[in-house]
Amino acid sequence: MPQGILILDRTSGDFVQAVFHEEVKTHQLIEAEQQWKPHRIAVTQRLLAAGVPKSEIARKSPQHVHWDWALKSKCLEGDPLALRCYGIELNGEWQGLAIVDLSMHVAHLEPDAGKPLVYVVFLESAPWNLRNMVDEPRYGRIGVRLIEAAIRLSMSEDFKGRVGLYALPQAEGFYRKCGMVCVEGMAYRGMNLFELTRDAAAAFLEGGSNVNTNE
Repeated sequence: MPQGILILDRTSGDFVQAVFHEEVKTHQLIEAEQQWKPHRIAVTQRLLAAGVPKSEIARKSPQHVHWDWALKSKCLEGDPLALRCYGIELNGEWQGLAIVDLSMHVAHLEPDAGKPLVYVVFLESAPWNLRNMVDEPRYGRIGVRLIEAAIRLSMSEDFKGRVGLYALPQAEGFYRKCGMVCVEGMAYRGMNLFELTRDAAAAFLEGGSNVNTNE
């Protein structure tokens, strides 16, 4: 069932009540993509209007600008016990989404190397919440709340809070602020593997979820 969750209203500086969804459905991901796509296109249009050559657009755009959650919804057609999709909604708009996987992923960091963890397949905040996409972001703490949800899922599965993911280079700073550590020698397609250990997960839940980030 949907439940309340606090996110930051960047205009007022106050925390506001949003809705956290533990089971985002395919039609809701399509809805989110319909809301987000025009804002992604606007990023490219702004760069073109500023005279950025087409050959440079990809380099100057956010690295996830090509993502399409309508297509990513196909991930949910797999094992329903292994894959979960979380979402944060406010005022009829999707503020953030994450797909996590409970199967086939293990930790590489001690003291829990080889033990299972929750793997974050995709995580994204709405374009209007990101400083590299708009001049005045609307809401903050979206990514933080989604990481928190992954940690709590890890706890409930007796994974001790362990979480892992491959991070886009632009997002590495955010994950480091969440307490995640880069696993050396595990890079894949230009992305580094990051993990949250059981101790870092406990610290996050004790107060780290208030970390100052742009997500």
